[in-house]
Amino acid sequence: MASVAEAMTGRMAGVQVTATEGDPDAEIRIRVRGAGSFSSDGAPLYIVDGFPVESISDISSSEIQSIDILKDAFSTAIYGSRGANGVVLITTKSGEKGKVNVNYNVYWGFKDIARKNQVQALNPSEFARWQYELAAIQNKVSDNYEPYFGAFSDIDLYDGVKGNDWMDQLFGRSGEQFNHNLTVSGGGDKFKWNATYARLYDKAIMIGSNYSRDNLGLKTQFKASKRITLDFNIRYSRIKVRGAGANSLNDSGSQTTGRLKNAMLYTPIPLKAQIEGGDDLEENSSDAVMPTVAVSDSDRKRERTNWNANAGFTWEIVDDLRLKVEAGMEEYRQETNSFYGVTTYYSKVGGSGSSVPGTPSTNYNDVTRRRVRNTNTLNYDFRKLISNDDHHLNVLLGQEYIITEQRTFNTWVDGLPDFYTAEQAWTFMGSASNASSSNMNYAADDILLSYFGRINYDFKGKYMLSATMRGDGSSKFSKGRKWGYFPSVAASWRLSDEWGMKDLKWLDNLKLRYSFGTAGNNNIPTGMGGLTQLYEVGTGSSFIYGDPVYWTPNGNGASESYMANANLTWETTYSHNLGLDFGFWRNRLSGSVEVYQNTTEDILMRYPVSGSGYSFQYRNAGTIRNRGLEVSVAAVLAEKAKWGVNFNANIAFNRSRIMDLAGLETYSQSSGWNNNVTDYYAVLGGAIGDIRGYTTLGRYEVGDFDLDYYNETGKWRTLDGSNCAGVVGDMRPGSLKLLCDENGTPVQGKIGNVQPKFTGGFSLSAYAYGFDVAANFTYSYGNKVFNANNVEFTSSQKYTGKGVIRNLSDAMALGKRWTNVNWETGALITDPAELAAANAATNMWSPYMPQTVVHSWLLEDASFLRLSSLTVGYTLPASWTRKVCINKVRLYATGTNLFCWTPYSGFDPEVDTRRATPMTPNVDYSAYPKSRSWVFGANISF
Repeated sequence: MASVAEAMTGRMAGVQVTATEGDPDAEIRIRVRGAGSFSSDGAPLYIVDGFPVESISDISSSEIQSIDILKDAFSTAIYGSRGANGVVLITTKSGEKGKVNVNYNVYWGFKDIARKNQVQALNPSEFARWQYELAAIQNKVSDNYEPYFGAFSDIDLYDGVKGNDWMDQLFGRSGEQFNHNLTVSGGGDKFKWNATYARLYDKAIMIGSNYSRDNLGLKTQFKASKRITLDFNIRYSRIKVRGAGANSLNDSGSQTTGRLKNAMLYTPIPLKAQIEGGDDLEENSSDAVMPTVAVSDSDRKRERTNWNANAGFTWEIVDDLRLKVEAGMEEYRQETNSFYGVTTYYSKVGGSGSSVPGTPSTNYNDVTRRRVRNTNTLNYDFRKLISNDDHHLNVLLGQEYIITEQRTFNTWVDGLPDFYTAEQAWTFMGSASNASSSNMNYAADDILLSYFGRINYDFKGKYMLSATMRGDGSSKFSKGRKWGYFPSVAASWRLSDEWGMKDLKWLDNLKLRYSFGTAGNNNIPTGMGGLTQLYEVGTGSSFIYGDPVYWTPNGNGASESYMANANLTWETTYSHNLGLDFGFWRNRLSGSVEVYQNTTEDILMRYPVSGSGYSFQYRNAGTIRNRGLEVSVAAVLAEKAKWGVNFNANIAFNRSRIMDLAGLETYSQSSGWNNNVTDYYAVLGGAIGDIRGYTTLGRYEVGDFDLDYYNETGKWRTLDGSNCAGVVGDMRPGSLKLLCDENGTPVQGKIGNVQPKFTGGFSLSAYAYGFDVAANFTYSYGNKVFNANNVEFTSSQKYTGKGVIRNLSDAMALGKRWTNVNWETGALITDPAELAAANAATNMWSPYMPQTVVHSWLLEDASFLRLSSLTVGYTLPASWTRKVCINKVRLYATGTNLFCWTPYSGFDPEVDTRRATPMTPNVDYSAYPKSRSWVFGANISF
């Protein structure tokens, strides 16, 4: 496994782990029991060896000893506001008492694009015919077709011509992976240690796209005396990412430079006017740039480093009374260099783009974030004070302080020499004619002060009762609003230890448990809850490419500004969880069943305040409820001395409902793939992931029109009075048909929800005589994807002018789509009977549609069953390896993403490209395709 997240995929009920795209640095989205917010990130808290970390993407999977996920509010309560969305607990490997152990793991492999031919562009013959038909419909053949393709009489010359496969040229290369890691560990009675180094190199499938990660780690424990123990952990990671055109981890899905769209839409053949030095198509459309040039002209390199150092001091003051003092520091830095060559929109547009149009530009962005944490706990076990062994009582008191500081430096440099490559631009930034903007922003310190306590009691190990209380004070809120108090309780009953059940030989464990808890959330930007409006001032604009920019409250040409809210306070989640754990036949069959309800109130919502001089204000507004059922099962199907078979499975159901919107009828949110489209919305009684648009009824056939009226006037008029012209353009046979009201006007409404009905995974593993095999599957049913690509790939939209020549996908090839042309003569068909006959075998509408339309056909079923990984290994006999002083050698081969069954027409059913807000999940827009890979490796222990 290349990452920790891969090891979690499909393994735990109610936990969705998704690689949002195929970019090596793509965000791994982890969601526990559904979405509970309109605005804030729903990511869980990550705890590594007891210390919180910002991300697990920079942790090597070779370091991991175990992974646990806390889902209910009681188990997460001790972590306070940071655990409101669940907690991922990761324990790394430690040293053991005894001699020094050395482990070396290495693998090499290759990969290619998964579902390679899933989306194809029109070939040259189809492309030329579509361009002719588009020009003919507009009566502009002489202007829009002939200068580029020649006369219609020569159109058959394009038949059989092999065009450029831009998808293959951009995403078709064979990628490579190389990973190796070395772990050395040891220890004695008082000192244990574990040191690791790991390196991963990933040559991605997209040209110009590469990724590398280096990890160093040291974990020690020193028993200074009988009562004092010292712990010290330090981890360092460095990630280097090269290549633009991907919506990667820190872009939050906000980029618009994805190269897949460009590869699909660009002409597959050189056009006549280009060859003869006529019209320069590249000046007329931002999509009409050769894809390979666009990649090099939109280059990017990013380096991310993360230091994490933690120390712990444990002192048993007297018997059973332990004081633990922990201190930690995490320092995160990300440097991003972006290059915009002369073909990019930024360079060409001027005004809101480059200050020196027509020249290359570069942007440097540096984000530094430092987090310091101190936690002190006092834990007392009353076992000596309670003389009765049937009773056990433990009390914990604690205090925690966390401060986070952030600084951002951003600078734009325009007017570089037009022959500069990206490397030259980054090396010689000083040679530019203009530094258009440069700013430093210091975010307000984010301070969290907490006090907490916990009581655990059990009687005979059968009846258990626990209670937790935590108070969190946040600097993000104003005086009088800073503190939130979050109690939790839990009770459990081990039925298998009761009289009458204890003697059942087939029953090993039966435990009923219930918990109720509250958790707070303050996950908003600093400065939103202050009594005084905080200003972040910047110049320039970079909304096209997703780079940071700081807006003033009065706009300064910006589209958004924020008003502070002194009444802002904690968002609170109330959670009920009822579970049953079971184990039968010596735990050969074990598992759990859980039902839950999570209700999040006073949601921190980005509330629209138009007319106030600001765009938005964060408010406590709204309530979301999630209810669900989770089932996990583990079975030992066979267990012999030299062979065995194991099976694990889980399934999770979650239903989300918006209970309150604080007086708003709807709360709309654009996913941002098109600035003129507002596609997602929240409504009372609805759910996160609802999409608004038109309902598709197919296309208009000849029989839908009044033919007598057409024969008299030459104009098309529908028999039912419907008129979609205001949405889809000219009304004629072949036009997209939409649901209309009684007045014949197309109506917008909810066209669906993208959330799944249930998700899960299952795995099968076996071992026999040194061989081992493991197959891991994930699945989802009922989830949908909003395929925004198909708006671009199946309709002309507004791109119909002279020199604006775009291709379509083969879903709009002749024989599939409606056509209005007699391809023997090149004339438009005007006879209704002939028009109906020409399209009798087709089922798609005409691509001619002069504007963007969101309709239900774009919302596709994306249910899937995926073979996430398949591993086959062999461990050499110990009698062989010990002869060369090696304890163990295991050779293996692993394939990932080998198979995915899905009705979805795009590349991947788990795609999620517009992630700036949780309101807009599952949008597929120019995503970096995922890959399938095969690796071959060895685990060697000395």
